[in-house]
Amino acid sequence: MHWLLIRVIKDRPGILNEITASLLKQGVNIGNVIGNSYALMLNIEDHVSEAIYDLGIIKDIEPLGVINQPITPLAFSQRQLLTAFKAVLQQVGAQEVERTLYRLGYEYARAIVTEIPMGDPITTIRTYLYTATAYNRLIIKSIEMTRNEVKIEFANPFDEELNTAFTEGYIHGLVNTALSRLHTITISKHNNTYIAIAKPLQYI
Repeated sequence: MHWLLIRVIKDRPGILNEITASLLKQGVNIGNVIGNSYALMLNIEDHVSEAIYDLGIIKDIEPLGVINQPITPLAFSQRQLLTAFKAVLQQVGAQEVERTLYRLGYEYARAIVTEIPMGDPITTIRTYLYTATAYNRLIIKSIEMTRNEVKIEFANPFDEELNTAFTEGYIHGLVNTALSRLHTITISKHNNTYIAIAKPLQYI
């Protein structure tokens, strides 16, 4: 089984029907669908290259690639998960919980990139940010990479109520691991958009 990752450029009625009809025409079985109006992940069987080619002609979507490793999605209620985090926060203290969540996010990103690399660094970073979007952990808006920095714009981090500690760690871990290099990262918020800027240590 493979996971086909699709970016939804513009949501509109019938877009999921067009995707499933295209896959049906190729004789591709869909085992599972995860996602929202920004990104989709479809668990499909064979005919991957044909599926990607056919999906490329559908308006308002962009097939981003295939994850060729077994992935078992775990779903958590955001509200209940944050309630649990807040309960721990009250018992242990804010700084300790934030440090732990940051490190969990960082190590989680490091684990997925190490176990399932997606090719070049920008493709790897992009793939896993859109995967996070499909899982409702954030909404990726843009990614830019130059020789001196990586700039990532995102919105709606699931842990916004907890100062985005897990999300910040996740992005930091993605960048460091995909680029095989240590970076510093700063994250600021402008209106409803977060901007993460990662720079290699030598440029600081």
